[in-house]
Amino acid sequence: MTDINDAAGTTKLTDQLSQAMRDGQTIGTEGLVVPDVSGAYAIQADILNRLGAGAPKGYKFSLRDGGLYGAPLIFVSTVPESPFCAGIKVEIELALTLGRDLPPRSHPYSRQDIVDAIESVAIGVELVRSRYTQGPGSSLPLLLSDMMSNVGYIVGPALDRALLAEGADLGTLVLTNGETVLFDGAPRHPDGDPLAAVIAAANGGLPMGGHLTKGAVVTTGTLCGAPAIPAASDFTASLGGQSITVTLTA
Repeated sequence: MTDINDAAGTTKLTDQLSQAMRDGQTIGTEGLVVPDVSGAYAIQADILNRLGAGAPKGYKFSLRDGGLYGAPLIFVSTVPESPFCAGIKVEIELALTLGRDLPPRSHPYSRQDIVDAIESVAIGVELVRSRYTQGPGSSLPLLLSDMMSNVGYIVGPALDRALLAEGADLGTLVLTNGETVLFDGAPRHPDGDPLAAVIAAANGGLPMGGHLTKGAVVTTGTLCGAPAIPAASDFTASLGGQSITVTLTA
């Protein structure tokens, strides 16, 4: 891999990632020109355009290395179904739908401001899969260019808004794939607070440019790791007294 900003190399990476997203294949990283972080965000926008996805319906965010990083969700749906592809994994999360715009302002948003701006909280199912044969390794720009491995996002049943309270007990999360139990225990968010990255995005703007808007679905991290689904099948997630069964079709 060559870590330079090269127009032809960046176009090639965009071409390859777009095709991998369409056909469910993977690409090698040998000889790839790796953009910087700003270049990776430009690749995200270009890929969305090539896939005909239109304006992002939602975002995934991650707090790491002292900064906020993110990617648009390739699709957001309430239909619990998506095509299966080899290597697909599932992350059960909190899906936060915003009820109003959150443009950056001189007076920072408080955590309570963000809670008040969230119209609903639901079980979120993120489908993830790296489009790199061996994964992105330690390269943040490669991860970002690949939409942070996002395949799509399914918004499940609504949960009690009490789960948005600071330090709220999320109870028990159970994730099964047929007879196989993929997770059964206390959900744990990587940031501790599921709203931490939303607060950062509201106060600093989106890392790819722009700001949070009404209707956007926001997710900030898995509650159960990322178990693999080995074949086309159904899986079921239960959290907060609700459950969703998703079908991955052949």
